[in-house]
Amino acid sequence: MVAAGQPRSVTSSAPVSPPASGRHPSPGPDPTRARYLDVLGQGEFRALFLANIVSMLGNVAAEVALTVLVYEQTRSAALAASVMALAFLPYLLGGTLLGAAADRLPARGALVTGDLLSAVLVGAMVIPGMPVAALLGLVFANGLLAPVYQGVRAAVLPDVLPPGPVYILGRSMMRMVAQSAQIVGFGAGGLLLAVASPRGALGFDAASFAGSAVLLRWGMSRRPGQRAGAGSMTGDSLRGIRSVLAHRRVRRILLFGWLVPACAVAPEALAAPYASYIGQPARVTGFLLMGIPVGTVVADLIAARLLRVRWQRRLVVPAGLLTFVPLAGFAASPGLALALALLVICGLGSAWGAGLDGLLIDAAPGELRGRALALSSAGLMFVQGAGFGLWGLAGQYVPVTVVIPAAAAAGVLVVLLLRPHPAGRQPRGDSARPGSAHPDRAPARA
Repeated sequence: MVAAGQPRSVTSSAPVSPPASGRHPSPGPDPTRARYLDVLGQGEFRALFLANIVSMLGNVAAEVALTVLVYEQTRSAALAASVMALAFLPYLLGGTLLGAAADRLPARGALVTGDLLSAVLVGAMVIPGMPVAALLGLVFANGLLAPVYQGVRAAVLPDVLPPGPVYILGRSMMRMVAQSAQIVGFGAGGLLLAVASPRGALGFDAASFAGSAVLLRWGMSRRPGQRAGAGSMTGDSLRGIRSVLAHRRVRRILLFGWLVPACAVAPEALAAPYASYIGQPARVTGFLLMGIPVGTVVADLIAARLLRVRWQRRLVVPAGLLTFVPLAGFAASPGLALALALLVICGLGSAWGAGLDGLLIDAAPGELRGRALALSSAGLMFVQGAGFGLWGLAGQYVPVTVVIPAAAAAGVLVVLLLRPHPAGRQPRGDSARPGSAHPDRAPARA
C-alpha cells in the first residue's frame, strides 16, 4: 500500500511504450535525493514542522528574557548561565530513565500533553514577584518534559515520512528549525526586551506552547505506542544505554559529539556578562546569541546538501577545529560587530555534524541504532547544559575574555584526542551522495 503523499515506485508491472518521436524518455527524479516539497507534502509532517517552529520561537525568546531577568536581579554570571543550564540538565534524568518512552507512549497524546504542561509551567513564570529560585525550579521542571517529548517526536517521524531520502531530509529540516529559531528567536528576544518586560516575553512563550498543542491535536493522526517494553520503562531505558555504550567506536563518536559543543557554548553562556563587559545594553545579549546559529544554518546547508559523504566525513576534524579558532579572538575584547563575526565563523565549524551523523549511523548496530541516536541527542543536551554551567561559573571568578579563549583551547584538545576516523564501514552503492540510505537498513530514529 502506498501511503498518502508517498512517491510511487518508478517500477511498474505494465510495459512502458517509448515516445512516438523515438527519443529516450527524460530521466525521472533522482531516487537518491529528495526535494523539500516531497517532505512538506506529508500532512502530518507539516503539523509537526509548524508546531516545532511555533514552540521553538517562543522558547528561544523566553530564554533571552529569563537570562536577562535573572542577571538584572542578581548581577551573577553563574546564575544567568544557569537559566540555559537548567533547560539542558534534565536530559540526564529524562534521557537516562525515560529513554524507552518514545516506543511506548501514543505519539499524538504525548506530544499534545507535553505542550500543554509546558504552557502551564511557563505561564507560571509570568506571575509578578516570582523569586529567582522559583523561576529556576520551573525551568528545571519544564526541562524534564523535553527529552520525553523529543524522543516521542523522533520515534513517530518514520511513521509520517516515507523511508529513505525523504525521511533523511525531514530530519535535516527539523534540525534546521532549531538553529533558525535561535536566529530569529534570539533577535526577537532582544527586540521584545526593548518594548516589553521579560515577563511579557515569557507570556509569549506560554502562548506558543498552546499553539503548538493545537496544531498537533488537529494535524496528527491518532496511533498507539509502537511497542510494549519488557519490564519497567526505567529498566528498558538503562539496558539500551548500556548496550550502546558497550561499542567502543560508537562511544568515541558520541563523546566527540557531546564534548565539542560543550566547549563551544562558552560565548553563549557568557553572552549577558560579555554584553555588559563591552558596555552594551542588556538587549544586545539576544543579538550575540544569534551569531553561532547563523553560522550553523549556513554550515548545515552546505555540508548536508552539497557535500558528498566522503567529504562530510573528512571535514569532521578540520571543521571541529574551525569551531574554536575564532573564539581565541575574544582575548582581545572585540566590540559587538567583530564579536558577532567571530561567532558566525564559529558556527560555520558545526559542519562537522553532518559527517559525524553518518559515522554514528554506520558504527551503531542496526538493532541499537534508534537507541544510539536517542542517546546522542539526550547526551548532547545534558553535556551542553553542563557546559553552560561550567563556563558560567568560571565567568563568575575569571574575566570573560579569559574564559572564552580557555574554552576554545579545551575544545581543540577534545577534537584532536577524540577525532573520529573517516574510514570505516561505508554504505555501498551510491554512498557518495549526501543523504543516501543503505538499502538494507531501516531509517534511524533521531
